[in-house]
Amino acid sequence: MRQDRLDGIISLTRQQGSCLQTGIGKMMKSPLRLRARLLATSLLIATTAPLTAAAQDVRQASGDEAAGDGEVVVTGSRIARPDLSASTPVQVISTEAIQRTGAANIQDVLAELPAVGQNISRTSTNFSTTGNGVASVNLRNLGSSRTLVLVNGRRFVAGIPGTSVVDLNTIPTDLIRQVEVVTGGASAVYGSEAIAGVVNFILDDTFEGLRLHGQNTVSDKGDTPRYLLSGVAGTSFAGGRGHLVVSGSFDDDRGLRSRNRSFSATDIPNRSSYGAQGLFSVDGRFAPGANSFTFDPANQLKNYQSANVDGYNRNADRYLSVPVRRYLGSAMAHFEVSQAFVPYVEGQYARTKSSNGLEAQAVADPDLAFLDGSPFGGIPITNPFIPQAIRDRMIATGANTLAFRRRSNDIFNRSNRNERETWRVVAGARGELGGGVRYDAYYTHGETSDRTASGTVFGPNYANALNAVAGPNGPVCAINADAIGSNDDPSCAPINIFGFNTVSAAAAAYVTRNGQLSTYQARVKQDVAAATLSGDLFRLPGGPLGVAIGGEYRRESSNEDFDEATNLGQTLGNQLSDTRGKFDVGEVYAEVVAPILADRPFFHALTFEGAVRYANYSTVGSVWSWKAGGDWAPIRDLRFRGVYSEATRAPNIGELFSAQSQTFPSVIDPCDQRQGEGDGAPLSLGTLSAACAAIPAIARAAASGGFAYSTAQLQNIDGFLGGNPALREEVAKTLTLGAVATPRFLPGFSLTVDYYRIRVENAIGIIGQQTSLDECFTGSGDAIFCGNVTRDANGFVTSVDALNLNTGSFLVSGIDTALRYGRDLLGGRVDVDARWTHLLDQEQTSFPGGPTQKEVGQLDCYSCGRLGTGFRDKVNASVTAARDRISLNWRVTYLSPVVDDLTKDVPIRTKAFWYHDAQLRFGLDDQQRSAFYLGVDNVFDKKPPVFGDTNLVTFPGTQTSANTYDLYGRLLYAGFDVRF
Repeated sequence: MRQDRLDGIISLTRQQGSCLQTGIGKMMKSPLRLRARLLATSLLIATTAPLTAAAQDVRQASGDEAAGDGEVVVTGSRIARPDLSASTPVQVISTEAIQRTGAANIQDVLAELPAVGQNISRTSTNFSTTGNGVASVNLRNLGSSRTLVLVNGRRFVAGIPGTSVVDLNTIPTDLIRQVEVVTGGASAVYGSEAIAGVVNFILDDTFEGLRLHGQNTVSDKGDTPRYLLSGVAGTSFAGGRGHLVVSGSFDDDRGLRSRNRSFSATDIPNRSSYGAQGLFSVDGRFAPGANSFTFDPANQLKNYQSANVDGYNRNADRYLSVPVRRYLGSAMAHFEVSQAFVPYVEGQYARTKSSNGLEAQAVADPDLAFLDGSPFGGIPITNPFIPQAIRDRMIATGANTLAFRRRSNDIFNRSNRNERETWRVVAGARGELGGGVRYDAYYTHGETSDRTASGTVFGPNYANALNAVAGPNGPVCAINADAIGSNDDPSCAPINIFGFNTVSAAAAAYVTRNGQLSTYQARVKQDVAAATLSGDLFRLPGGPLGVAIGGEYRRESSNEDFDEATNLGQTLGNQLSDTRGKFDVGEVYAEVVAPILADRPFFHALTFEGAVRYANYSTVGSVWSWKAGGDWAPIRDLRFRGVYSEATRAPNIGELFSAQSQTFPSVIDPCDQRQGEGDGAPLSLGTLSAACAAIPAIARAAASGGFAYSTAQLQNIDGFLGGNPALREEVAKTLTLGAVATPRFLPGFSLTVDYYRIRVENAIGIIGQQTSLDECFTGSGDAIFCGNVTRDANGFVTSVDALNLNTGSFLVSGIDTALRYGRDLLGGRVDVDARWTHLLDQEQTSFPGGPTQKEVGQLDCYSCGRLGTGFRDKVNASVTAARDRISLNWRVTYLSPVVDDLTKDVPIRTKAFWYHDAQLRFGLDDQQRSAFYLGVDNVFDKKPPVFGDTNLVTFPGTQTSANTYDLYGRLLYAGFDVRF
């Protein structure tokens, strides 16, 4: 069952972004080769002022700005209504709430919401092949690809190629008027990707005046500096009929090195045995003793003792949080030609630079092959660089080749440098046609480009350079000394890897092809044309019947191109293929809101609503989504609400069209009578399973001495991960039931309680390679498993694939509670907010009939397939006290204890964690629209629990669950925010 937990879980790689490191096992050279956990977020724990509110409570929830008395549209519906009532809970984050966090990046604000799970972020992408520093939002821990991001109610171009995931780095924080978050299926209103919900960034397109904002952040240890400078300017013209807003911002987060925090400064429990000076084994075991050699800091040869004595501290090179530098510019304008015709335009540009920090490339003899594909096989005894003491030991034991492990510190730096650019334009028109009928029609085009480069080593060159022999004037490459002229390479320079800094400049240039970079280039394009018509048809006893109808056409394309050497598998990472794909979809939708009764006994209000959407994809064909709900207020002070929906998510380009990429999984054939132990292991001659015995070659081998794999055969089992054009859409059934209390006898008080349940079926993912083997030959024998396995004529497994399939399911359910109370007190004002999410269920199943993984109370574990930390309880609370021009905000976050029993025989246990944040503002005017401020995050410098680098819940370089607990420690910031 443990193996099923590790290998049989749905793969989230494409769902969370193509930036994930395909070859992370080779990069790390650790005993656990599947530890790519990139759903992390930096928990700069703070609490904003949003309330998990009913739509009718938006004005209270936003805290400081009245929504006005006119009809408005709240996220989750396209129908304007005067009382802002809706059956779907809406969380609202106002400008003032954002300011109280001191966050320059809007992702840090969203991460504080209990409904938001573990995101792709700057603390989780250090080991990404591409996309370092990308920022996503992940509602309900269902994955960022199941959360739809809108800007001003319109789709935004993806920031991760091959996916629908929007990079929040492209959203200008200081231009946001408010953020509205709808949790639960919203596909009927907005289309695909809205399974977990919608995050709608509403930008301030009516800003007047000039706003300048600057901030400096640093830890109390003097590191992880962050700088922010932004400006917003807006003006009306033509007598108020037109309006123009422009903004620009620059922020620079310098990142944080693992070595700068005590809990992550050193690899624990063990350093890596791949040292910068090399580790050499005569018998290939790399065990302490007479057959293993290394060098001390003085470059004196010695026998190997242990990894902690002679090994390499990888954390000295890694990042806890990668640096991210952003340049953003925006412009918005509209002009009222008439009430019926108001054209508008929007434009956004974002440029993001980032990098990662990785330990030098680890290289071992099994990683190398010659250009013709033949394996390297170890350093030949004829290599003149081999120290005499090692050569003598080789002669004494009869060894002809020497196994090795070594870091490439003196050869090249493999860390990434990447740059992403996103631009988007919108042109449209809106207006009122009379009789309360409104329309909005627009076209938007957006593009994202991603360019990543890093140093690399070319395997065939490295093999040639190690295959050296003695020449008349010193060591030479064997290919240039043999009698075969056709294999000569005049540029080949023999490489000396024995000791620290022994590689010559010529050898380093040869194995890196004169510093040739490994490159990745990608481009995403999105075009959307849409129109909506809404208004009131006729009056019902409770009010006018609201209707909205509309249509949308969308076209998406994505291209990802790796360099030729990576395509051919000639670098020391895995072979990676290019991905190219596109699709288009046409959609029509309708929504209705029917106020049945109003101002009657026991029926202060009774409203039903529903929506339906039909989409026709060029990939999956016809798709339907719908919702039905309503709300009932028996009295003015109390309202009950509920909605049921069936939402959908069409497969993205990566899931459909990603080319197959090679992997070398550590799998065990259930038919292997050495049980995967390889050469020298004893045979286990128990009865073969019926499926194994039914294969003639296996039956013959078992009868004549045993069917068993050699070590080389085990190491050469490969497999391919990739897209599947036959995928279907995911379907989610969602239910929300809740109540809203706003008692008149307690002005300023509101309480909401909502139960939610989301079940995703036909979830897109992979079946683990080991699971396919086990289920095919000892389990059900279903074709869904056996079709992934290839055997040769002698019965040996040569390949196990893991392509995308619609086989999985997810279930999340819980209770959201939010309380808000504000009142004038002692000549000032006090506002209290508290939000609590109690998780009832969080589980996933990789295939029908497979094991169900329960995740409530478990830590995040990417390699185990877990989508995010399933805290049983997460609570945010905020208290703001203001008097005259001074205000103090104190925020608290509570994370419940964890008992993780899925990733270790001995459960991981953590106590509850409390984080405290504070901000003091000094207003320059009575409304505090202009202010100087000081803030502290993690006031009491709470440190994360330490699990060690080899634990499955640990992200490389952190020693803890980086997407769960705060990594920075106490952060101090100061800034100004002035308006003219």
